[in-house]
Amino acid sequence: MNKAASKLPLHDNHSHSQIVRRVPRYAHVLELGCATGSMSKLLKEHCDATIIGVDNNPRTAWQARCFCDYVLTEDLDDPHSLDALEDEKFDVITLVDVLEHLRDPAGLLRRVKPLLLDEGQLLLSVPNIAHASVRLELLRGSFQYEDSGILDASHLKFFTVTSLQALLAEAGFVLQALEYTWHDLADDVISEYLQAAGLAVTPEALAAFHTPEAMAYQFIVAAQPMQAATHQTFALPLKPLTASQDTWAGLQQDLAQTRQALADAQAELGRVYATRSWQMLRRGANAWRGIQSRFTHH
Repeated sequence: MNKAASKLPLHDNHSHSQIVRRVPRYAHVLELGCATGSMSKLLKEHCDATIIGVDNNPRTAWQARCFCDYVLTEDLDDPHSLDALEDEKFDVITLVDVLEHLRDPAGLLRRVKPLLLDEGQLLLSVPNIAHASVRLELLRGSFQYEDSGILDASHLKFFTVTSLQALLAEAGFVLQALEYTWHDLADDVISEYLQAAGLAVTPEALAAFHTPEAMAYQFIVAAQPMQAATHQTFALPLKPLTASQDTWAGLQQDLAQTRQALADAQAELGRVYATRSWQMLRRGANAWRGIQSRFTHH
């Protein structure tokens, strides 16, 4: 991992941040889908990378030239789009939120494989169609495209953790790491959707929407060209407390414990109020207030 990228201006829960941290210092990078060069800028500043960018939009490709050493304007669905790079070898190839926009993502992955050094790595991110928000919408029979996000109207392909791993294996890559950015949902939001669908709100039902597969917003993958007929699958790791299902689950548990402690305290207070000594103390206090009142009035 690149130590120079330890002071990135982005939160850890961001695909650009997670990917740049995996790029070695002075790497030769092919950035597919470089857009305006926002990640190219990070690669240049924090990794001292040499970057060849590729984008299908001439206007954004022109902007990316400020940060890339060279930029090609190509349609990545065109099977000849990377022919000009056939003699190049890269340390890193990035595909940040690109595969979901392609008609043939497997074809592109097969074409970029020969461009990687044997020890090079493919770094990519894709949105997770099995995110809790999409699952809850489907419970209502809704699947509405949006201007951005997981259901961006420009997305042609959708991925789950299983289908993504199968795609990479089919294209001849072996996974080195599988991470994710996360966006957890509050239990009251989940409960509202479950109740609207006529489903019981149980601890087990709520927990199903806090698993890594449901909480992952984007998958972040590091992969290498497969040298032998091997196939690996990765389970999504649990995130630390501040970035995991435990965030909400822990808050809910704390709230339940606090409520229980309050109920216990109220019950104990009720028992105290019912004791003879407390009643005698109350009568004594009332009598003393009566005496004070008579003196005050005089």
